[in-house]
Amino acid sequence: MAGRKTVIVYASPEQCRYCGAELAPYLTDVRDRIYGVPGMWQLVQCRNAGCAVILLAHDLRAIDISSFYQQYSTHSMPVIAVSGIKKLYREALRFVQMRKLSYPGEVNVLAKVIGTLLGLIPYFRDTALARAYWLPHRAGGRLVEVGFGNGQGLAQLRELGWQVTGVEFDQHCVDSARMMGFAVKQGDFASGLFEYESLDAVVACHTIEHVPDPLGFIRAAYAALKPGGRLMLSTPNGTSYGAIHMREHWRGLEVPRHLSLHNPASLHAMARSAGFTDIGVWGTPHGGFIWQQSHELRKGRPVSVRQSLRTLPYNMLAAVINVIAPLKSDEIILRCVK
Repeated sequence: MAGRKTVIVYASPEQCRYCGAELAPYLTDVRDRIYGVPGMWQLVQCRNAGCAVILLAHDLRAIDISSFYQQYSTHSMPVIAVSGIKKLYREALRFVQMRKLSYPGEVNVLAKVIGTLLGLIPYFRDTALARAYWLPHRAGGRLVEVGFGNGQGLAQLRELGWQVTGVEFDQHCVDSARMMGFAVKQGDFASGLFEYESLDAVVACHTIEHVPDPLGFIRAAYAALKPGGRLMLSTPNGTSYGAIHMREHWRGLEVPRHLSLHNPASLHAMARSAGFTDIGVWGTPHGGFIWQQSHELRKGRPVSVRQSLRTLPYNMLAAVINVIAPLKSDEIILRCVK
């Protein structure tokens, strides 16, 4: 209709959205070398060293953001049924979850032995905990996964006994999850889709960096959680060693889909602003994939969205960084308890 105003859902920032400080140019003319979305993209960074959020400096409509996901890794099929070595590996990780997070269940003796050994290795221990979103067992707990992608996480959480639902903006992902039997919603989690204090957990794996209003997301989680409920989210760390060293080649940038890149300080500040007081932020040893793809991008090579044996030495590097300087890891976790 003539004269109708264009609705901007993500506005190019004039100052830091989180602390109000001035912004400085961070990177200019960055291309999407992962999925080939056309355009040259600009990034700015908060000048406040105690915040240092990195933001995409472009006005975007909902139709623009939707177009960035025409091809995306979340459109792949989840791996639900496995056998042989993969099944044994899953059972071993389940044993770690049973020991560390008090989940009920039974696994065979071999899985217990392997799980005991894997539980001693930080990378594998964290892999097991990540599959449960670091959530301790809560019988009959009601959980929402925001940005559930191909539904792999929903399936894992349902298997652990959670009453799961999910929220996604991507119609392809919503349709796939419904075909898998999940009652999911399409839309914006922060738009009041869930009743006040109705949830035991809200989880989001590499989602908040895609959200136009991350603070609004965390505030919505605070409102929807019951007392004692948990928000758990993972995201790339904008002040990691990888981000600092790789700069425009850092895989975590992923322009233009990543609208903001946070760090331990900014996550903690947002959570406190949203009302949480019991807050924890830590790094994981799972940044090897980001390191590997960053090196490939720096060398001008095409990258694959799947991990392979070539990731192994980078996994070792990420694990070492996580031990020496955990808050400089490429992936960080925010845990909030209401």
